[in-house]
Amino acid sequence: MTRRGSSNRLSFFTLFTVSLPLICSLILFYQTANFIPLLVYSVMSGITFGLYRRDKNRAVRGEWRISESTLHLCEFFGGWAGGLLAQQVIRHKTQKGSFQIVFWLIVISHLVFWSDLLIFQSFLINQLISNESKIIGY
Repeated sequence: MTRRGSSNRLSFFTLFTVSLPLICSLILFYQTANFIPLLVYSVMSGITFGLYRRDKNRAVRGEWRISESTLHLCEFFGGWAGGLLAQQVIRHKTQKGSFQIVFWLIVISHLVFWSDLLIFQSFLINQLISNESKIIGY
């Protein structure tokens, strides 16, 4: 029995959000020939999806779980798209509010970074570096 209003298909929001790292990485590759972000996002998303699946299986069997900090660390290092996809596909970690808050803060931080890099030509990043060097004394 499925929940009312639920669907086996992924929402447009999920598909769009998951595709953002790919789109941004491809734009960066086109501009600079740097393929590393594309590689990192792909590999980390795959690893993160796998960790979510393993954690869900362990939860079902009542076994020792993968820590939330491990999941968040993988998300932070580029695996958030895999985490979002796993949340929607295998319905894991979708109800715990504290987990979702940290997860979405990670997603937003990545989106702010990419927006700054691709739209604002690293204005925020340069400001942070400039202020950091003033604090250090350089």
